[in-house]
Amino acid sequence: MLKIEGFSLSIENKKFMLINEMLIGSGVRVNIFGNNDTGRSLLLRSIHGDHHNYGGQILIKDKPLLFYKKKKKTILLDNTSHLLINETVWKNIIIPLPKITTRQKQKIVELCMLSQLGDKIGNKVKTLSSSSKKFIELIRAVIQLPQIILIDDLENYFDDKNITVALEICNFALNSGASLITTSKRKLDNFDCYYRIQDSKVVKL
Repeated sequence: MLKIEGFSLSIENKKFMLINEMLIGSGVRVNIFGNNDTGRSLLLRSIHGDHHNYGGQILIKDKPLLFYKKKKKTILLDNTSHLLINETVWKNIIIPLPKITTRQKQKIVELCMLSQLGDKIGNKVKTLSSSSKKFIELIRAVIQLPQIILIDDLENYFDDKNITVALEICNFALNSGASLITTSKRKLDNFDCYYRIQDSKVVKL
């Protein structure tokens, strides 16, 4: 699914976030962890196609990111909110869907129930907590069934209990072949594959 080779970031000619090779298959949950200012966010933005100043190559299904420029195959959740706060939970979730099927409606309701949003579907987003808002973004992401879901600083939005819920929500997309890549400051539980950022290098555990 995702192949990264010879990857590096650089500041003032100093290279960091060095990745010799990273292979991530379909349906896999990956946690990349390390200290702040190690390049975690820039790595995800590079995979997403928002950051272009890097060395090496990133391939999704053996095709370069430029191939997917007009049709995004990744969805990135980061510290920036991408919600319409004066619209309802339901409206925010279905916005990117050209049309919504009965199965999608059922799944959205199910995922909202799972994230304690079941009785808030008709509520305006601005009345909700920050973790509830991030759950809305996550449900909206998985319901689109992208090839890769990217979540930067997962532990910033959820406590350990809600991280477990978030991973369960992601299973809807993972079971359809998507991959999940998250970053965090510490190693998180319940992932299939771990990479640690150490001495400017990304090392698989």
